[in-house]
Amino acid sequence: MSLSRVIAFGTITGLGSLSVVFVAADRLAHPAIAATAPPVMARAVPALPEPTTTGTVTQGPAVEPPKARAMTGFDTERLNALMRGETLVSAKKR
Repeated sequence: MSLSRVIAFGTITGLGSLSVVFVAADRLAHPAIAATAPPVMARAVPALPEPTTTGTVTQGPAVEPPKARAMTGFDTERLNALMRGETLVSAKKR
């Protein structure tokens, strides 16, 4: 019984090691291709004529971007309310 266990363990270990060796040899024989960026398809942008020469109506002045929020930091009032156990207005059931 002891001899069959040794033979079985040796066979399993040998086959595992052999598979690792074959995989390593295959990887060394076929090195990975260096990653290259895909080719960029360049499109020529057509030159658009000036609106004044074509007689088209242009838009008015550019709209101002929305102003930044006054408070950009951490909301300490909300944190303190949560620590006191107060529920949020949006979380209350209707």
